Amino acid sequence: MLRVENLKKAYGEFLALKGISFSVRRGEILGLIGENGAGKSTTIRILVGLISPTSGIVEYDGLDFFLNVERIKRRIGYVPETDSLYEDMNAEEYLKFFASLYDVDYNSNLMEKLGIPNKKISEMSKGMKRKLSIARSLIHNPDYLIYDEPFSGLDPTTSLVLADFLKKLRDKAILFSAHNLYYVEYLCDVVVIMKAGEIVYHGDVEEIRGLKTYIVKTEEKTFKTNDVDELVEILRSENVVSVDVDVKRLEDLYFELMRR
Repeated sequence: MLRVENLKKAYGEFLALKGISFSVRRGEILGLIGENGAGKSTTIRILVGLISPTSGIVEYDGLDFFLNVERIKRRIGYVPETDSLYEDMNAEEYLKFFASLYDVDYNSNLMEKLGIPNKKISEMSKGMKRKLSIARSLIHNPDYLIYDEPFSGLDPTTSLVLADFLKKLRDKAILFSAHNLYYVEYLCDVVVIMKAGEIVYHGDVEEIRGLKTYIVKTEEKTFKTNDVDELVEILRSENVVSVDVDVKRLEDLYFELMRR
């Protein structure tokens, strides 16, 4: 399990992270969403050891990350928002190179599963380069996958292929940031919504889908309620014309929180 507790990051007097806490278990996918500047990328950079926090705890399976950085890094697969690849290599050369760095056997199945052709990286599309970055992050069979905006700039078809691929990796703990709320709702078990360095919502995606508003129209007026008991009382006491159910989506909750 990846555990984050009271994580803070200050740049001078500016507090980019204001004491955030969450956890991700193996078999879970957590989506980290929020506006630009909310602290998503700062959080991810801390989790993969690119920057140090001002204070707070980051543990991987009970081990303090900052006391065991090199040991734990080998168990993490990381993809930054911008792909940084060796353009003069072809795909297979690139993956074999990283397999040798990790001293593991090269797994040719990754290219096949992600539909990556063995062509020169400089000739690849953005979507194909992103797939190659994902394959590279998996070359050493890590327990934790941490991706910064993996769907950014991808066409819908490539995004869906990537989402379906990640959904099958149920033996790993996956955390990714995103602006596209559709893929967060499609993929994730848990969602964390950040705003100005703080977590404003942390919960199961299924819980969000369970947030319903009942809209009851009577001959005289319209009632809105989230409470089932209140709904029953209205149905008993009023001349009801119609009842509709508005099921909340992640997008609805997100924009509601951003407006506050």
